Amino acid sequence: MSLRALIEVTRRLMTDGDFRNLLVNDPDRALSEYTLTPDEAEAVKRRDRWLLEECGLEEWSARWVSALR
Repeated sequence: MSLRALIEVTRRLMTDGDFRNLLVNDPDRALSEYTLTPDEAEAVKRRDRWLLEECGLEEWSARWVSALR
């Protein structure tokens, strides 16, 4: 599991507006520099709170990511 990479993606989403826009518009490109498991990548791409929590992300972080539109 690459929880560190998932946490880094979340941190960057919270601090980098350009990265947020890229994730929404081209998630594969946004995540290409991170080593995520297929489940983690899918959870981020779908911004699915429950999948993010299953991957190990804390509830508050998972809620924040899932609110992105």
